[in-house]
Order: sequence, then structure tokens, then C-alpha cells
Amino acid sequence: MIQHQGRYLNTATLDNLLEGFLLLSPTWRYVYLNKAALAHSRYNSVDELIGYTMMEKFPGIEHTELFNELEMCMAGRTTKNIESEFSYQDGSVGYFEFRIEPVPEGLFILSVDITEKKKAEAERKQYLEDLEQMLFITSHRVRQPVANILGVSGLLNGNKHQESDLKRIADYMKRSAIDLDAFTAEITNFLMARKISQR
Repeated sequence: MIQHQGRYLNTATLDNLLEGFLLLSPTWRYVYLNKAALAHSRYNSVDELIGYTMMEKFPGIEHTELFNELEMCMAGRTTKNIESEFSYQDGSVGYFEFRIEPVPEGLFILSVDITEKKKAEAERKQYLEDLEQMLFITSHRVRQPVANILGVSGLLNGNKHQESDLKRIADYMKRSAIDLDAFTAEITNFLMARKISQR
């Protein structure tokens, strides 16, 4: 049983929450973790964490913005909702929403893994940046061949031309059409590569 807001909570119920639930003592020792919080920690068993400090299990955490927020909540007995990056020992990064509340035992922390959401946001941002770049390149790469075609076609209006002139005009048009076709292929390859990378 864990006391929270004057009530005792059944840990069997907490164990099966989809959100991570953990309790830290005033000395930063793990008092309790449910299954989701254990999964968020990437440790295999609660026995690897209970009784140990955060600093022992996550060296360097005391230098992070997350720990700074935890310290303020612990010292000031204040509640906070934050979104934070969490670095693991293998160099990978997770993103979480944390609700931090002071309780008689220390700090109660509710955590929700938002890593996939953050990845999707980053991919969307990258896609928009790529799209913007593609539109910028398109406006420049397409403008010249189109201007060439318009200019050459203007020469054909109402004038008699020798066969050599017509051949030269046809060559200009063909070259411009080839440039446009090559750029169309580049756009197709770009879009296909984006589609494959998103699978």
C-alpha cells in the first residue's frame, strides 16, 4: 500500500496502469515502480532499482534539466507537468511526459512514453523542410527550360525560317524537354526515397 493525497493506494492496481508510476524518496531512492515505469527504465527487474538512487542507476542524471525540475518539486513541494528528453546508457533517447507531485514519501511521478510521437513530429518537420527545399529547387530548375521553350516558340510565330533555323529551334526545344524530363525523374526518385524511409 502507498499513501497518496491522504489515501492508501493498492499497488496491485498501480502495477497494471498503462502509465509509468514511480515513487522516489527524499534521498532520490526508488521506493516503488509499476510495470510501465520499469519498462520506461529499461531495467529487467524492480529489484535492480528499489533501494538504489537515481544517480546510481542513471549516472549523470543529476546534471539534466529533468533532475533540476525534480529537485525544485522536492524542495518546494510543488506539482509540475513537464515534457522531457531522457538519455539511456546505450546512447539512445526517449521522450516522456511527466507529472510530478510531492507526497509524504518523497515524489510521485507519473510518466507517459511519447517517443514515437516525437519521432513522428521530427519526421513531419523533416518532410516539410525537404518539401520546401524541393519546391525552391523546382522553381529554379523548371524556370530555365520553360523560359527556353517559350522563347524559342516565340521565334516560330509568323516568320518564315530556313530549314537550318528550324533544326536549331527544334534542338533547343528538345534539350529543354530533356532537362525537364530529367528533373521530373529526380522528383520521382526523391518521393520514392521518402516513401521507403517512412515504412
